[in-house]
Amino acid sequence: MTSRLKRVLVGVLASAFVVGLLAWSAGDADAQRRRRRGRQERAAERTPHSDAIAPALGDIEWGWTKRQLIDHFTRKVRAEYQPRINKARDAMTEDRLRHERDQRIRRIRNSYIEFRGQTTGYDSGFLRDEFTHNNGESMVRVRGENYEDYYFFINDRLWKLYRAFDASVFQGADWEQFGQALQARFGPARERTGTLVEGGDRRTWLEWQDETTRARAIDNNTFYGFYCLVFEEKATLARLDELRRNHRPRGRRGHALVDAVTGDGDEASNPDANADIVDRITGNIRNRQDAPDNDMD
Repeated sequence: MTSRLKRVLVGVLASAFVVGLLAWSAGDADAQRRRRRGRQERAAERTPHSDAIAPALGDIEWGWTKRQLIDHFTRKVRAEYQPRINKARDAMTEDRLRHERDQRIRRIRNSYIEFRGQTTGYDSGFLRDEFTHNNGESMVRVRGENYEDYYFFINDRLWKLYRAFDASVFQGADWEQFGQALQARFGPARERTGTLVEGGDRRTWLEWQDETTRARAIDNNTFYGFYCLVFEEKATLARLDELRRNHRPRGRRGHALVDAVTGDGDEASNPDANADIVDRITGNIRNRQDAPDNDMD
């Protein structure tokens, strides 16, 4: 056999090997996606239904664009301030209220961020597992009564709400007490322990669902000193592998933005501090004297 023929034969065999390897890799990736989808479907079958999820989301709708969400909160802030402006006794008070209103609206608008591969404070904070870069993902942050809300988008389509409760909400309550308060609202939950994402920290969480949404209460107290609720559109969850083509390498572990949702813990010593925890979680208390300012910052 001539050397030229040998080289041709080796090239053909190498090409066949590469094609076969690529086909095997694609098939293996498809098999992994099918197995993951199967696990999600089996988990969904075991997750209790809750009629309280939709009311908890209020008038927020999955699929909203960033502009629709910001316009929604702009209208809410304006509606909140207008009666106070109308009752202002003098021009100075009226100007101050208008300034506060405009500042809150501006903070919401300025909170918008697109995750395009740049370094952000969120990459090493408690939200690091909630998004990826270079997949058309973005976020808007809104300050609530006793919590911080983070609204996540994929391709300018709202699909997730991450609610981090202030320490004033649970005031030293342990995870069991917090879970009981949530189940008083959402009904019996499925309790799980594990990692929420591949390579993530080990967590404990409660889980519910309805026709369109999965809701999870997550114990972030060990790492970050707070508890949170996460609402996710199930239709988007089922397509995450398809939507997230670029996978972000895990960066260093950190505690960025923890101070935004944690307090000094002085109330933990009060034995009656948790008596109204259900009301604080469900939002029935709106004028607590120890509640943080509702500045949506």
